[in-house]
Amino acid sequence: MHKNIAELRKAFESGKIDRRQLMQALGLTATAAFAAGAFPEATAFAGGAAQMNMAGSTALKAVAYNHLNYTVHDYAKVRDFYVNMFGMKVVYDDGKQCSVECGDPPNAIYIRPLNRPLDRPAGTGENAKWAEQMGTGNVDHFALSVENFQLEAVRAELARRGLDPKPDGDYAWTIKDPAGVVLQICATRGVYPGAAAPTAKESDGTKNLSSIPGPDGSGFKAVAVSHLMLYVPDVDKCRDFYTEQFGMKIVYYRPGDVFGVDAKGGPICFMKFGDNYLYLRKSQHPENKPYVSHFALIVENYDQAAVKAKLEKLGYKPTPDGRYGWSITDPAGMRTEVAGKGMAEHDGGDCNGNNAVCPGGADK
Repeated sequence: MHKNIAELRKAFESGKIDRRQLMQALGLTATAAFAAGAFPEATAFAGGAAQMNMAGSTALKAVAYNHLNYTVHDYAKVRDFYVNMFGMKVVYDDGKQCSVECGDPPNAIYIRPLNRPLDRPAGTGENAKWAEQMGTGNVDHFALSVENFQLEAVRAELARRGLDPKPDGDYAWTIKDPAGVVLQICATRGVYPGAAAPTAKESDGTKNLSSIPGPDGSGFKAVAVSHLMLYVPDVDKCRDFYTEQFGMKIVYYRPGDVFGVDAKGGPICFMKFGDNYLYLRKSQHPENKPYVSHFALIVENYDQAAVKAKLEKLGYKPTPDGRYGWSITDPAGMRTEVAGKGMAEHDGGDCNGNNAVCPGGADK
């Protein structure tokens, strides 16, 4: 028994097993020890591991989307759309890229040039359902703000968990999730587009902000990113990663079956952190690659009928997404939703994870 505990300790500290595997193994070891009335060190190590788990979860507790990195052909045109449609504030713009934000803690969208061809096969045959979701813009990574961020402490914790952090400026580290999606772990404030570049200066993007027009008053007032829809090869693996590593809470989970465009079947999961949500669905990419299909913004004083009327007045043809959201397309072809609070809980609970079977219809 002594040997088993020592081996578990060594495996955990070397990163060969994670917290969940450690606690499961310790539960079995400690149970056997208690039954024998011996090996109190099993209890001590289990308690210590639980404390490390609690401390780790606290140190890396996600509290907001720090930013979505959105690459497009015409950054200024897309910038103006989010400023006018959602009342977002431009907090950085160096003439090549920008950051627009809302909420507290800040939720930002980095709008940047599309610098490489998109991996978008033709929308025919088996690829049609996947391709029809995609526009010409691309969210190629996203970032999470974590509670009580300290640069070196976060690096050490990410490294201890075997997540191989890479430096990304003074306020962030970059890792990858199990699907290979680039993920930044950030301070709540201090990050800006291109911050990791050796010659980066925040003033390059803030000195001319007064010359950029603010909202024209025709749209809404965003208060947070509602959700990001991330399609991945293995939903369960990513679900465990985000809940265990960053403290996200499951709002809704359904095991594998047919869902929406997912004709091949697969589980879905909605997770909450702060005022934000991450939605996971099974990848429809022909090569089973991960991708983001859309994102949504929560607007204040949401009213289903009023939002629809305003969008139609602005020339859009909104499609319903439950009783708390309307979908439109932004200038880069990305599906973007105008949403109200409670959308995730409604979609996951009342609608059983599928808007198409929402009681009373999809717009109820």
